[in-house]
Amino acid sequence: MKPTSEELKIIFLDKFHKIESTYLHNRHMRKTMDRLWDKFDEVWVRYNNNKATYQEWEDALDLWIKAEHI
Repeated sequence: MKPTSEELKIIFLDKFHKIESTYLHNRHMRKTMDRLWDKFDEVWVRYNNNKATYQEWEDALDLWIKAEHI
């Protein structure tokens, strides 16, 4: 069963609030985080248009979260 848009928001916000990011990242890490954020955003739009799977959405979110934790 495909998660609803509301469930996706809950999953996203739950993971987002657990981030303990510092703003002392070097330029390379900031650019990487921005790139991963953009990639996640694109996947979320594709998912809402039924062109991406839930697994792709979750993988993109996890990659961005991992970059924020570094």
